[in-house]
Amino acid sequence: MKMLHRLVVPTALLLVGGTSYGSVISANKLAADAGMPFIAYSFWQMLIASAVLLPLSLLLRCPPKLGRRHLPVYGVVSTFGLLAPLLVLTFLADKLPPSVLTLMVALIAAATYLLAVSVRSESFRWLSLLGVTLGFTGVLLIILPEHSLPEEGMAVWVLVALLIPATSAVNNVFAAKLIPADVNSLTLTAGLMTLAAPLLLILMLLIDGPVALTHVGMAGVWPTLWGAAGHVITYLCFFEILRRAGPLFFAQLNYVVVAAGVLWAYIIFGQAPNNWLWGAIAVIAIGLAVMNFAKAAESRRAGQEADK
Repeated sequence: MKMLHRLVVPTALLLVGGTSYGSVISANKLAADAGMPFIAYSFWQMLIASAVLLPLSLLLRCPPKLGRRHLPVYGVVSTFGLLAPLLVLTFLADKLPPSVLTLMVALIAAATYLLAVSVRSESFRWLSLLGVTLGFTGVLLIILPEHSLPEEGMAVWVLVALLIPATSAVNNVFAAKLIPADVNSLTLTAGLMTLAAPLLLILMLLIDGPVALTHVGMAGVWPTLWGAAGHVITYLCFFEILRRAGPLFFAQLNYVVVAAGVLWAYIIFGQAPNNWLWGAIAVIAIGLAVMNFAKAAESRRAGQEADK
């Protein structure tokens, strides 16, 4: 019962963060359809987010810290957890349906486990390997069947989308090890997005030149505000879940992202998944469940051995 009680808040954060991140994928498509350049769109999201979070952190006396123990956290999370997935998602927003991109997010747990085993922060488990295999089988259900994607030629973009679980896995494995104990979630999120904004500004100026928030009118402004709010909520939940329950528990957020992302895509765009996509969702969900069952079994064994 004590364990269940300790997981109430992290579970609630999983639901909030997963629903929020699932909605961002649809916001990205709205911005792309409106003609907003994807790097400029990413920059304005981070600028708006940092413009809200930085004053709030100062007001609450928990500003971003810039010590030697804090900068590596911002560097890893901003590069692999925020900027890389953000740029890939926004770049592919008009090339793949939101439901397909959502499934890429579902592979983050499997990718995280593979990386964790390779750096020996997790032990090898056959059940977890089965979960990883099922996850990639789900991707194959998207790529291989003739009618699993709405248009021909999308398969190559699905392969590009695999950068999302790859970079996010690096973030999940190493962020938890680097986070100092003397900071809270607001401090970390404010520092992360304040650092990301100028980096994206440089990219925007080099590639697109100066692009105003109102470049395509309110059709671009509203998705940008939506995306900024979604990322703020998601990363506040991310850091808080890491602090309370660790990275392996956080990986379960992908269950919620898959369901929420497909639901948002259906509500906003009417993109109901076809039978192949429903099959991919089912296979990936089973794979994630197998991975978590394997981890739970290992935790129980470790607890029993500790009690002896």
